[in-house]
Amino acid sequence: MPRDGNVIGPNVAKYRYQRNWTQDDLVGRLQLLGCYMTRDILANIETQRCPATDKQIEFFAHVLGVKEGDLFPSKKHFSGKVVGLNMEIRTRQPCPNRRRRSRPPLAQPAKK
Repeated sequence: MPRDGNVIGPNVAKYRYQRNWTQDDLVGRLQLLGCYMTRDILANIETQRCPATDKQIEFFAHVLGVKEGDLFPSKKHFSGKVVGLNMEIRTRQPCPNRRRRSRPPLAQPAKK
């Protein structure tokens, strides 16, 4: 999975470090609220190896005492340009080295 599937992981780790919590501490608090989480899942989210779901983001924000928007980075990860509108449309070009067909064209159906 590409790392752009998860942008909140580093901020979750940052807020956890600020509170001097271990991963097990954060997982325990999340589990008390009813969020299914293991230390392995949390480690994968923090290191951006797997994405966080929307429910997990809500739980992280509640447990860490921040707004959901604070978990997201302030820098945008996209350029904001529309892709593909200035693209030139080209049809398939014949290959100059290709030999012509040696077989005659198919017969046309008889007209009535």
